[in-house]
Amino acid sequence: MSGLKAYVSVDLEGLPGVVSGTMLSPWSSQFSRASKIVTKIINAVADELFKSGFSEVVVADSHGLMTNIEYTELDGRVAVIQGYPRPLSMITALDGGFSAVFYVGYHTAAGTTHGAFDHTYSGRAFAEIRINGVRVSEYIINSLCAGEYSVPVAYLAGDDYLKDEVEKYTPWVVFTPLKRGVSRYAAFYYGLDRVMEAVRRDVNTAASRVKRGEVRVLSWSKPLRVELTLRDSLIADVLEEKFKRVDAYTVYFEAESAREALATIELVAMVAYGVDSFKSALK
Repeated sequence: MSGLKAYVSVDLEGLPGVVSGTMLSPWSSQFSRASKIVTKIINAVADELFKSGFSEVVVADSHGLMTNIEYTELDGRVAVIQGYPRPLSMITALDGGFSAVFYVGYHTAAGTTHGAFDHTYSGRAFAEIRINGVRVSEYIINSLCAGEYSVPVAYLAGDDYLKDEVEKYTPWVVFTPLKRGVSRYAAFYYGLDRVMEAVRRDVNTAASRVKRGEVRVLSWSKPLRVELTLRDSLIADVLEEKFKRVDAYTVYFEAESAREALATIELVAMVAYGVDSFKSALK
């Protein structure tokens, strides 16, 4: 099978060695360590995909300002998408030309007990997001969007608490646990060499499933009912005329597609940022 094309979406909070807020943004004291970790792991993922017969690997740098991968150290065969904001966030430029999606460094959904850095798209905005009554992570939302392009999900590497989602909703996906949350800012993980060995092994397995046609798309019944539990009732006050309100902290809307749902979630996150900035400016 020739012409295989991989889309790799990479986050930071689900990676081993990343447990503190001091690692999550360019102005943080330990960010350089996280940047080294993500670059090493992505290079290993890409190398294994090329060895497995993929002719093209596109990596979407998808945490925070989305400039986490050290470009000067990136495998030269890889195409990379960096920068924020951008359309459809973590899956920008994904289309039907890709053979499969591979997720690396993904964290648990907002509201997961002991999940390291648990959040869904915006920790500032959302205490929980539910779609069709199911609490969802970024993994599920992005996979639903990929499904609308007929792109199957093949691989997920991240917090071990994501395993339940994989087994329940995408059992064909190969899962590599990179860490296990102990608290929001603590996790258990093995040394990087051992982690990289597991990643290479499992990416190879996932690639083999893609070549054999054993991976599938994720699709849920529509319209999608998207329920947003917000962290600040003022955000709900601002949204009230455009959304249906459930209570002081919760609003919901219906979307005809996962892409519409994601775009709306991103818009609400921006509104939440504006509300937070407004409150900070009051003196």
